[in-house]
Amino acid sequence: MGFKIAFIVIILALAGGGLGYIYVQNLQNEIEGQRRVIAAQELADAEQKNTIQKLQDNLELQTNALRAQTQRSQEIQSEMNRYLDIFRRHNLSKLAAARPGLIQPRVNNGTKEVFDALENDSAALDRLDD
Repeated sequence: MGFKIAFIVIILALAGGGLGYIYVQNLQNEIEGQRRVIAAQELADAEQKNTIQKLQDNLELQTNALRAQTQRSQEIQSEMNRYLDIFRRHNLSKLAAARPGLIQPRVNNGTKEVFDALENDSAALDRLDD
């Protein structure tokens, strides 16, 4: 009878050991799978942080460019107001009729300067979008 009990104990121990081995292997496979998931999530997190940083850098660049453009626009507005004040104080039609050689080159040069400034500012803004 002792032999039967010993045999049953050995069978139960082997079965328990086999089941324990299978359970441990299953846990190790799950752990490895979770490690892969964590690695993939860490990679995605790093990519998102990189994207966010690039967006923040781009936003700062655009903000600075817009601030500079606004300042330049205010300078041009002041200059325009100064020129309009000159036009209000003088009768340019009468002066141009009397002395066309004096007025025409000045008006043409002033107009060219304004258009060149607008073109340069527009080109600078366009480059920022690239």
